[in-house]
Amino acid sequence: MSSRIGVALSLLTIVSFLADPIRVAAQEEKFSSSPAVIAKRGEGESAKPIIVAELVEQLRTADVGKRREIIQQLSDTQQDIVPALLRAMDDPDPLVKSGVAEALGNLTDDAAPAVPRLIEMMNDGRRAIVPMPSSPRYPSQSIFIAPVPTLRTRLPLTPAPIRLPARRPPARPLPFPPLASPPPRLTTTTEEETDNERRLPPTPPGNPENRLRITAIIALGKIGLPARSLATPPLTEALQDPDPWVKLNATWALSQIGASVPLLSHWLEALQHSDPNLRHSAATVFEDSGSLLPKVLGAEADNNTARSLVTVLNDGDSLVRSVAHKALSLLGTDALPGLIEALKAPEPIVRLQAAELLGNLGESAQSAVPDLLPLLRDTGRYVPPSSNGLFFPPPPRLSIRFPRSPQDISVPTNPQELVRVNAAIALGKLGDRSAIPALITAVRDNNPWMQLASGWALLKFGEMQGLPVVGRLVQHPEPLIQREALSQLRGYGDQGFPYLVPYYAARLDSTNDNDRNNAIIRLGKFGVASLDVVPKLRALLVSNKKDSPGYAATILGEIARDTAIAWQNGNLNEDQRQQAISEFTQVLSIMQAPNARFNREPIDRVRTGLATLRGVTP
Repeated sequence: MSSRIGVALSLLTIVSFLADPIRVAAQEEKFSSSPAVIAKRGEGESAKPIIVAELVEQLRTADVGKRREIIQQLSDTQQDIVPALLRAMDDPDPLVKSGVAEALGNLTDDAAPAVPRLIEMMNDGRRAIVPMPSSPRYPSQSIFIAPVPTLRTRLPLTPAPIRLPARRPPARPLPFPPLASPPPRLTTTTEEETDNERRLPPTPPGNPENRLRITAIIALGKIGLPARSLATPPLTEALQDPDPWVKLNATWALSQIGASVPLLSHWLEALQHSDPNLRHSAATVFEDSGSLLPKVLGAEADNNTARSLVTVLNDGDSLVRSVAHKALSLLGTDALPGLIEALKAPEPIVRLQAAELLGNLGESAQSAVPDLLPLLRDTGRYVPPSSNGLFFPPPPRLSIRFPRSPQDISVPTNPQELVRVNAAIALGKLGDRSAIPALITAVRDNNPWMQLASGWALLKFGEMQGLPVVGRLVQHPEPLIQREALSQLRGYGDQGFPYLVPYYAARLDSTNDNDRNNAIIRLGKFGVASLDVVPKLRALLVSNKKDSPGYAATILGEIARDTAIAWQNGNLNEDQRQQAISEFTQVLSIMQAPNARFNREPIDRVRTGLATLRGVTP
């Protein structure tokens, strides 16, 4: 009986195995007979095929979220769906045409056959008003918003601010339709697909009214070089369009397809436009890493370009200011005349940034010195319109490397955005010694940031007049000023030690383990200058402070070694020698006590140092 059951089960398994290929073959025949192109989904998605014709049909009624999903699916496919999308371009529905055009643009080079149809679409003046979701909550993957202009509390004196990608969805619903934009390209390519991976097109300017002709222009720009021969004439004509968004997108698209058409004046026009959203969009596309607009700047800039960019340095949008700052930096010495004129601008923010840009040009901008010198007395200060008075200082520097020359000293910051601070820093960078008398006067300014900037500039010239002023700033109540002063004092070499040693000696009493141990390490850099601190370091040898006994032993060994070398070189007087012998005798006694557990190396250094100081051969 059991043998019969076994045979029956075996026959059933064979029948099932033979049936599956038949069923699969029937399904494949069913799909292959469909006139629609089937697109593959990415790895990890459903195995159910995507039928292009069905997705295109859904664009007719899809809301914002669903539309984004459809366009993304069409954009991410590795199948040749361009013929099917070209057929869909015949559809009169603007929602269909707009969505299909976006998908074609995201296919980049593969969509070259669509160029003639997209050029035709440039004459379509309709809008694709996408239905909003019925639910108050939008799908988080489906929303695109235009970047909102924000005001920074600091100018781009430090590296330009991090710009959030335009594709990042918000966590809250929008009360208006999204601007036309490419869908996110979240591809999951395997190693085999890497060589054939489609290029990611740069972010285009905005399309706030969802115009079909702007969508077509954006798609042509994304297709890139293959569209150049056919698209250049109509896109060039679009530069004269009365709609500023059409002009900006045409400027961007012409740069992306490599057209030999003058474009810089059109981009600058958008950057200076009265519409803040247009200015922000013009700045955004210049910042995009894939944009070719910086190339246009290099090819077409003339004597008036810098003057146009200078006018934007006063913009209320920090991104616009940052882009103008970046563009002026890219112009190099070609921006020199415009920047010198900007030093006399009525707005503090313009004078502030012009001084910084001139300083960054170095010695090639020394002709600006006569115009920078009056700014050392400039009381102007940039106050951001939305500033709440808060300033977040950078984290403390943790490096213990000591600069060897003034060139190694980090440039002071300017958190109060004072015009005269940037002027002092610029004069130090330009290297014209005719500025030294004015800087000596400026270092006596009552503002600590001006004292730091002027002292730094003098130090760049090898002048020490700023040392007493900067030395006093290590006791300033503001931690950031203390850190800046400490950093600068190290550039004075041995002459800065009388100010640095007391500062770190006081921190040996700190209850913070990191502060105390950092102070121990720092004191080891000052050699004989730390001799007076040996008693406090010796006391730490027998303390229960975390890690301090070990650090103190190491540093005492270094101080003993350096003191002995100073005696050999004739740089230690007799009183200091006797002091050192007395102190290190006590140190060695503690380190060699029966229950002491110190490493041999610091013990040997103290013993050797003592022998040298006593005149005994080790």
